[in-house]
Amino acid sequence: MSTGIGKHKFSTSNGSIWNPDEAICPYCSYEHCVADHCDVGIGMVQCGPYHCPACEASEISSLDTRELTEREKETGWFQPGSAFSAAANTVNGRLVDHVEAKEFYDIGLLDKKALGQ
Repeated sequence: MSTGIGKHKFSTSNGSIWNPDEAICPYCSYEHCVADHCDVGIGMVQCGPYHCPACEASEISSLDTRELTEREKETGWFQPGSAFSAAANTVNGRLVDHVEAKEFYDIGLLDKKALGQ
């Protein structure tokens, strides 16, 4: 989920396609923010927003259409405590990874998305 809106500062850059980088939170400076990545056979692809477990800020998707604050425009991340991206996989508003998303989708509990409306 690349934003194209803000710039990430990464706390690790190990050069391995199998061990994705962690980002530094632009709000609280927590150094181990992670995003869901999945194996596509030739490497890993980001499939969920970077998010901060410390303050609950999260990456904005280029698909999001809600009004952003100046700080959100500057960082490319929603403010701490804001709802996750409309494009993110969630269950009852809780961010889930792609494995959980598939399980919840199969039983009809993955949150519905209304992108592009």
